[in-house]
Amino acid sequence: MANINTSYKNAAAHGVPAFEVMDSYIDSNLVAGAEPAIQQPRRILLGDSLTLAQFTVVGLSGGKLVKATYNATLASAVVPIGVLVHAATSGASNSTIYGEVLPTGCFNAGSDDSGTDSPLVWDTSFDTLAKKTTWEGVVGNPDLIFRSRLGANAA
Repeated sequence: MANINTSYKNAAAHGVPAFEVMDSYIDSNLVAGAEPAIQQPRRILLGDSLTLAQFTVVGLSGGKLVKATYNATLASAVVPIGVLVHAATSGASNSTIYGEVLPTGCFNAGSDDSGTDSPLVWDTSFDTLAKKTTWEGVVGNPDLIFRSRLGANAA
């Protein structure tokens, strides 16, 4: 380990001292309620050439896991089936990389259109809180709910 001398006067010359770099803690909640209970994650094959962040809202396309997308007609949407537990990356023609998905739970969609107070990662087609919470009861899984913890449809 090298010794690097620094002072406040020229701190920028060598970067920011480690003791001045702190993690930022943001108040956010993954869940919005206790019912329905969160079940064990399910392993589902990832779609081809994907990079998905932790807590991405996911659906199925061609039998593979992809980011859920909104469309006013249910037939052309990629309907949410759960929330990705860990970040995941797959290559072309993926046949070996799986994503861990939470298929049930009452997840916090945020308190406004931008998703404030929620760590969920949505596709850009879900641009309003109403679109994020519309899928309750539509997805064919009454145990998967997206609800605002603080917003208009708070439980």
